[in-house]
Amino acid sequence: MRYFEWTSGIELGHIEIDRQHRQMLLLGEELAESQAKPERHQSNAIQLQALIDFAGEHFAFEESLMHSTAYPGANAHASVHTLLLADLRRFFSRMQQGLHSDHAGLISFLWQWIVLHVGSEDRDFVIWLRSHAPNGGK
Repeated sequence: MRYFEWTSGIELGHIEIDRQHRQMLLLGEELAESQAKPERHQSNAIQLQALIDFAGEHFAFEESLMHSTAYPGANAHASVHTLLLADLRRFFSRMQQGLHSDHAGLISFLWQWIVLHVGSEDRDFVIWLRSHAPNGGK
């Protein structure tokens, strides 16, 4: 069963941001698949930590690009990133304590984060970037 799949509807048209989003989707897919197997607790924690690490790098990249191009929504967007990372860290903490067994809750969170955030806040940023950055922000 596939939980997350890259589609043209998620693609934003910024080569590097799309590459990073694809990577996050892949990490989310691997985590979702492994969550269905509770006996893989240690592996699940490692996969979630990899997603947290990559998300932090991705958010730093986006925020740097936002600030370097004077994106007017940069602070609000960065606040959303901060909240998303905090939520991921809470999932990780619960997983480390052996308390996280809400597979559906984690899948729902990942879907809302990866798919909805990309489709709204990130899309708004890339649209703005195309009209305000050199070379259309590609």
